[in-house]
Amino acid sequence: MDKINPINKILSKGISKMHEEEPTFEEKIEKTVKNLLARAEREVPEYGDFKSVYEEFPNTDKSIKATDFMLKINKPITKGSEKMRNLVAVAYDIPHPYKTEQTLVHGTKQEILKALQSKDLPAKLENIYKELAQHLSED
Repeated sequence: MDKINPINKILSKGISKMHEEEPTFEEKIEKTVKNLLARAEREVPEYGDFKSVYEEFPNTDKSIKATDFMLKINKPITKGSEKMRNLVAVAYDIPHPYKTEQTLVHGTKQEILKALQSKDLPAKLENIYKELAQHLSED
């Protein structure tokens, strides 16, 4: 049953949520970089094996073919690379089994962290993600 608030004389059925604006592609990239930097500091060891650390977000830009994007840090599978890590940008086309990726930085944990802290990285990633999505549409 609806009740009238005697003070404000407003019919109260509950509060409807305001429509939240969808973050822009650039804002999603910036958030992804920030989140991965925080996780990398905690979860990526200086030396040895580790589980890949990644952040991903869905694509809402209809002009880009990819459905999802990811930024990840993994350990290369080469002998003698116990301190080496890769920072990789990935684009997916789900539900198709297609993905394309590009290694951005190959180096130590400190080099990866330095790259993630770079002010230029989000702008570069925007272009890289668009190029990767273009490669998906060529398949």
